[in-house]
Amino acid sequence: MFFAKKMGDFIYFIYPKRKKVAIKNLKIAFPNKTADEINNIIRNTYKHYMMLMIDFLGQNRYNISNIDIDSNTKKILSSDDGLILMTAHLGNWEMILPILNKYKKTTAIVKTQRNKGGDRFVSYLRNFKNITLVTMGSSKRKMIEALKNSEILAIASDQNAGDKGTRVPFFGKKASIPKGAAYFYYKTRCPVVMGFCILKENSLYEFKLKKINIDINLEDGLNENLFIKFNTIYSETLEKMIRKYPEQYFWFHKKWDRKIYR
Repeated sequence: MFFAKKMGDFIYFIYPKRKKVAIKNLKIAFPNKTADEINNIIRNTYKHYMMLMIDFLGQNRYNISNIDIDSNTKKILSSDDGLILMTAHLGNWEMILPILNKYKKTTAIVKTQRNKGGDRFVSYLRNFKNITLVTMGSSKRKMIEALKNSEILAIASDQNAGDKGTRVPFFGKKASIPKGAAYFYYKTRCPVVMGFCILKENSLYEFKLKKINIDINLEDGLNENLFIKFNTIYSETLEKMIRKYPEQYFWFHKKWDRKIYR
């Protein structure tokens, strides 16, 4: 972890990849913060993700019993129902798979890496007995079947979905959120939970799930209003978590309209 933090500092000062994107994002999210405060968040974010990379490389051997999982989360994971788990690139989202592997069969929607060798390596590190990986764009039928078979369907829904998403407020500025989770909720009526694996000050993790009350009239059908209401709930919940742990969010995505990053 000491080495990882030093690597984070090295990247921040010597090779600050996507730093300009992070600055733009943080100025939108925290308009009242000074330039020094924003740069301090970015520096700590680089350190955070270097630490996460170390844990990701060894997550097949990570002792899950060291992770703090409260009784409510364990109760949710012991449910016989299928669960739609919405998460985001906050904390250590990669550690969620080895945690779920210990409790319940899970189908996780993942993004294919551009580099084929890198994609195979990442898939290898994500390989667990009770985890099935499906790529974005795969058959929705497989994902629905997983839910009907009482599995967890895990989705990170915070990336910019462009024209295919639903535009809802995120830190006061509209962002495009993928429609997938709302679609699967409509098709299956499975409970929706949000969860994050947060790195604590003692360098150990805390994993919590919370059931989300989706107060939406499904009798109106699968329409844009349903997507807007559903993704607004997700966006508001995620925003609260990011405000609590700003240095643990992946600020390097072009989260809002790509025109602002030119």
